[in-house]
Amino acid sequence: MDKNARREEMQKILRQNPCLTDEDLAKHFSVSSATIRLDRQTLGIPQMRERMEQLVFGHPSEYVEGVHVLDLDVGVKGVGLFRTTSEMADSTGAVAGDKLYGAASNFAEKLAGVPFAPTQVGNIKYKVPVKPNTVLAVKGRIVLMRGKKKYIYIGFFDGDIEVYRCLLYTSPSPRDSTSSR
Repeated sequence: MDKNARREEMQKILRQNPCLTDEDLAKHFSVSSATIRLDRQTLGIPQMRERMEQLVFGHPSEYVEGVHVLDLDVGVKGVGLFRTTSEMADSTGAVAGDKLYGAASNFAEKLAGVPFAPTQVGNIKYKVPVKPNTVLAVKGRIVLMRGKKKYIYIGFFDGDIEVYRCLLYTSPSPRDSTSSR
């Protein structure tokens, strides 16, 4: 396939799926990632991250306490974007862990599909300090279900690097336990 045909096809593919990476496109066209980057730059197509931001922040989308939901399969998995702000910074200049936990907890509740109180012990790790005014990808999935309890894994990513993760254990919300008495 000549470069003009490849570039036309690439534009068509990215209109249908703007979340494809340069590597995905390189595999599809059997060329190097550098060739795809050059084609993208020639055509004025931004990087995948910028395309996602335009898609989310340029159009109305579902918004869950700071997380713009891109894709949600309730009870299974979900993906979103979280934009940090300077107001979220702590005294060290990094985004405070409680801000990430709050967004993770709210996203997990949306992912679970039922209100819950994440009051049980969870597993949380703030791996890499996050600077304000950063857009993070948020990925969540239900990893285990036992009875009415769900174990939900939420990860925040800056590019390919996981900067924060938590495993939340759901329990019925206080509203649910009082209504059954």
